[in-house]
Amino acid sequence: MTKKPTTTRQSPKSSRTASGKSGPGPSLVADELRALIVDGSFKAGARITERAVAERFHCTAATTREAFHLLEKQGAIIVSARRGARVIDDQYAPPAELFIVWDRLRWLLGEELRRHGAVIEQPRAEGNAETKPSRRLVLVEEQLEQLGEASKNARLARAMARIALHVSIVAPERLGEIEESLNR
Repeated sequence: MTKKPTTTRQSPKSSRTASGKSGPGPSLVADELRALIVDGSFKAGARITERAVAERFHCTAATTREAFHLLEKQGAIIVSARRGARVIDDQYAPPAELFIVWDRLRWLLGEELRRHGAVIEQPRAEGNAETKPSRRLVLVEEQLEQLGEASKNARLARAMARIALHVSIVAPERLGEIEESLNR
């Protein structure tokens, strides 16, 4: 009987580089890159290359590609073959249209909350001027997650979170409007 070699499972937050050293995993790279995008280090429409990300986060190209995939699924970037990735811009997500959809979804969420008789007693998680936009977005997403659970409609809350992400990238000066509308 031969003994199978034991393998250690890598957490999604870390991965091994070609030299065998442990580096950040795709979800960690995606989280950090998303925060940089939302905080304005990468402006709307900016090109992001695999090489630049791999060098910045000391990770492999495979880790970078997986991080790009995660960010593309969230709607923060658009990945093109042989062109790298681009941060979404106002052609992809026009702010005026985003707010029309936001208002409709917010109304629908309110209807769902009323239909289920949900009583929401949550603290107003509003960021202030000194709070980084990425932190303010996380607070909005947490608030939407709570509302999604209370309304029994997590899909609606996820759609609203995606719109909040788009607004924070293409019209960061209007993120306060999203926060304010959630507190009404």
